[in-house]
Amino acid sequence: MTSSVSHKGGPGLCPGLPFSLLMVLLFPFAVAAAPMGPSVSIPAADAVILQMEVSGQAAPAQEVMSAEDLVNQVRIHIEHSRATGSPRPLGLAQGLLERLPQAQWTGDVYLMRATVLQRLHRFDEAEADLNRVLQQQPNNAQAWLTRYSIALVRDDLETADRACQYLRQYRPGLLAESCTQEVASYAEQPEQAVSKLNRALETASGAHPVERDYALVTLAVMASRLHLPEAGTYWQQSLLQDPDDLYRRARYADWLLDQRDPETVVRITQGYEPIDTLAVLRAIALKRTGHPDANVLSEDLEQRFAEARWRGEFLHQWEYARFMLDVKNEPDAAFMAARENWKTQRAAPDRELLIRAAAAAGQPSGLNVSSDDEDML
Repeated sequence: MTSSVSHKGGPGLCPGLPFSLLMVLLFPFAVAAAPMGPSVSIPAADAVILQMEVSGQAAPAQEVMSAEDLVNQVRIHIEHSRATGSPRPLGLAQGLLERLPQAQWTGDVYLMRATVLQRLHRFDEAEADLNRVLQQQPNNAQAWLTRYSIALVRDDLETADRACQYLRQYRPGLLAESCTQEVASYAEQPEQAVSKLNRALETASGAHPVERDYALVTLAVMASRLHLPEAGTYWQQSLLQDPDDLYRRARYADWLLDQRDPETVVRITQGYEPIDTLAVLRAIALKRTGHPDANVLSEDLEQRFAEARWRGEFLHQWEYARFMLDVKNEPDAAFMAARENWKTQRAAPDRELLIRAAAAAGQPSGLNVSSDDEDML
């Protein structure tokens, strides 16, 4: 499989936001961090991580690195994975982490590993690293944001709400307001939560641009999940803010397919065929428009999925399930993949796909299906 981008927040701290920028936002000053190994002191409460230019170049294989250098190199690989959609830089990051004895690990190193594990959908292991950081650094806003992101993907609203409350305590502002209203949008008045966050964004003229972008992407995610017509506007605005971001491009394309606008999907996915998520969405659009290239891309994707299984790199069951359901018209295979995906990924797109695949295969989804869910079938 060439490359893939999570349809929700699997890879990355927040969909649509460069990892390095969020780190700068949450940690504006840099000081040395102390190791977190056994019987060793933890980093100071205001310990930080510097932003780095993403060069894509890792340290030489035999170079001995300090914890600070290790953090910087791992961040390069994380950002490269986010920018390309490929999981392979994450494997390189894991290799780097193994080169530093854990007795020398700092809170920042554990946080980097938690982020790598999060992007690999190894959420329990990521949580273990976050626990280690937060037990000794309860004011670590980045760790709380990472925990919030993982909890949402796992449909653990209680943990997400608790993480958001801590984020509000330690980092008040538009970032905390975004997670507050996103959690509120799962309650009895979801549209009110969207309105509140929209007003907060409009009035937060002094907020950091990264916070404003976070709020805009959050609004797009909320509106899409609630099937609100303004979702398209939010996705368009967010894509204009960062046209290179694969997550928001994929989510916008998916929303357009839901709106029965495959022609626009063909246009905005052109040139993104190497990215599996976007390639699958493009294949659906090509099929729906009767495009002459539909069979070529479909055959290419079949080969990619087969190779990914052979290499053991099959991280994203969502893409495969979507391909089998909407391109190959094989609902049984789609249902099996969607059900497997649901074991770790429980965001709105995962739920919708499982319900659709189950209905097409004539199988029970195992979910409580509402009238809103039935509308999408």
